[in-house]
Amino acid sequence: MTRHPPPGLHNEMEQNLPPPLDARDSRSFAHRTLTRRVPRIVAGLLDTAPLTAGARFRLGAAVARPLELAVRRLQLPADEAPRWEPFFAEHEGRRLAEVPFFLWEVYLYAWLLIEAGYYDTGVDPFALDKRRDFASSLSCLEQASGAALEADAPPAVSSLHRGLMRSLLANLADASYPEIQGGVVPTGVLHADPWSDLEGSLLAGGRVLILADNAMSELWYDLLLARAIARGAPGSQVELVVKRHPMFVSDATAEDVTTLWTLIDEAGAAPSLRRAAAEVRALIASGRIGVRDWPELSAPWHLSAPGLAPYLDPDTTFVLKGDVNFRRALEDRAWSPTFPLERACRAPLRRAVFLRVLKSDCVAGLPAAAVEDVGHADPEWRTNGKHATAQLLRRTPAATGTAAGPGPEGSRS
Repeated sequence: MTRHPPPGLHNEMEQNLPPPLDARDSRSFAHRTLTRRVPRIVAGLLDTAPLTAGARFRLGAAVARPLELAVRRLQLPADEAPRWEPFFAEHEGRRLAEVPFFLWEVYLYAWLLIEAGYYDTGVDPFALDKRRDFASSLSCLEQASGAALEADAPPAVSSLHRGLMRSLLANLADASYPEIQGGVVPTGVLHADPWSDLEGSLLAGGRVLILADNAMSELWYDLLLARAIARGAPGSQVELVVKRHPMFVSDATAEDVTTLWTLIDEAGAAPSLRRAAAEVRALIASGRIGVRDWPELSAPWHLSAPGLAPYLDPDTTFVLKGDVNFRRALEDRAWSPTFPLERACRAPLRRAVFLRVLKSDCVAGLPAAAVEDVGHADPEWRTNGKHATAQLLRRTPAATGTAAGPGPEGSRS
């Protein structure tokens, strides 16, 4: 679980880790999530999902008294249950506010899937939100696809830069946090490490693995990024990793990839989108781009969990999209925002690009001047979706210890 740091970090750091974020402080984003966002998400399921009377009663109680919610063992599928056993052994009976924020969020969504009958029917209870996102974003997707097609001429780095920016700012899409979407103040880049370094790391050849975040609109921008990498580095192998089961309302699953192709095929006046989609699908068919799911991403595990180590090949360059993957990599701890990213990252990664719109409190690796400036101008900068970061992590082999080989394969889409 979360007590397994990447090998090679200094012993003194092990003794001075900041605590995991939790919801005990009423001023925290975790507390706001539990008391405001969770009831709204549950209320949405009550409105749209076909639920049993018992499920409606339990979900209604959760909406009315979120601070009284506690961890109880869930009737998970047999292939899922073993990954959850350490979590239940440590946290069963505790109120969610007392459990580390990231862990109880994953638990909450697993519980919602059970109440909605997902594991019996396979029907995603959040599918309607995802389809609405595609419909509302269609004109933007068409425009971005046209721009990507026009940018195919050399230099490849220029095309990749546009792909990175589109993928970064598309992370604003988040159906679990709708109040930040379409805000009056647009999202701007608070900090980016040198773009030439970010781009160079992705065009170096070899394997590039993109851990996706949200479905539909952001998923398409991530596929455009995969296309730009594959075209810019012909010797590369790009993989897009999604979740096996729905999580965090809008997180991308393997089923969402299939649905995305259907929605694009059915789209009306979107010729550039369909043309770009045909190219991406051809790259997938040829093996240049792969799409996989990792079932472990639906478990309450950080990327430092031993069970994920087989996936974290040290020769792979990782692109980690969004808050959830950032939080997984840094164990969702209360790091100082200026603490070095290479030390705060608890996952045994050697090369990684973090692309995120800030929508949670876990932050590290930012310049002190940028933190000071934004702190004065915008006290809610960590969580209001108005700021984005693009950060590069590079470690020497000595800093990550002995790494595992290529991981087991998830299912292909």
